[in-house]
Amino acid sequence: MKKTITLVLLIIFHIGQVNSDPLFNDLLTNLGSPLTQIGFIKKNTKSSDGVDIVYFEKGVGDQTLVFVHGYSCNSNYWWAQLDYFSKYYKVISVDLGGHGESGQTRENYNMGQFGQDVVAAINNANIEEAILIGHSMGGPVAVEAAVILKDRAKAIIGIDTLHDVAKEPASSFVKLMVGTMFRFSQESATEKATAGFFIESTNAELSNWIKEGSRKAPVDASRGSLQSLLGMNYPEQLSKIDIPIKTLNSRYFRDTNVEANLQQYQNLNIEFMEDVGHFIMMERPTEFNQWLKQELELLTN
Repeated sequence: MKKTITLVLLIIFHIGQVNSDPLFNDLLTNLGSPLTQIGFIKKNTKSSDGVDIVYFEKGVGDQTLVFVHGYSCNSNYWWAQLDYFSKYYKVISVDLGGHGESGQTRENYNMGQFGQDVVAAINNANIEEAILIGHSMGGPVAVEAAVILKDRAKAIIGIDTLHDVAKEPASSFVKLMVGTMFRFSQESATEKATAGFFIESTNAELSNWIKEGSRKAPVDASRGSLQSLLGMNYPEQLSKIDIPIKTLNSRYFRDTNVEANLQQYQNLNIEFMEDVGHFIMMERPTEFNQWLKQELELLTN
């Protein structure tokens, strides 16, 4: 039977200021706080290339959610989601190689190896099947992990990601230019890479914290991440999987090539949240959690 492809415009009217959300206030209070503070167990394993991978685990539900952070981020960026969803599901959040508390000895930082990091955590936690949830760069990383996991990946939920999965990989010259920019001027290159993350109403404390984290990210990991993102062959990798993919994207960070995306991958559903920047799950945590809860119920019931 031919699959049905749907495109839904999600318009959430935001009443009042962002800081009227108690969960957002808690997030600001706990920026950078250890996840062990909210009951997560810190665990270690090794990726396929021997790099140490740290992940955090909590919950005992029948279904497992695996959270994958984005460029220059780590598991703490999911703080407002992890404790909430661990009440209903088994939850794992992975620090990709070169990020957070994971090892920084990798020679080649790329999407494929990041996918191996996610799989290493899933295998170490003895997870048979998982829903992968990825923000930004975490979207293509989730795709790479799903290619490796095969039937063990139940679905991918992307947050402001997979904007143009029909595009061709960037040329070697473009990737070289990005690498050169980071080698000689990390701060300037980081500013360009993170331009457009935030909208005018984004809380200044949150945006400054995220910007500072990007500036402090290891140069090799940052350079390799962006080079690999530019060289990601979405059509090839997506042809290897056949699972539901749902994305919730912002209108402001990057344009989503809706028509081409739907043509490229049949089992895709795209929604948009209005008046929010790139870090949807941090800027509007309560509304985001409500949205994600509904999506998970549809997938698991």
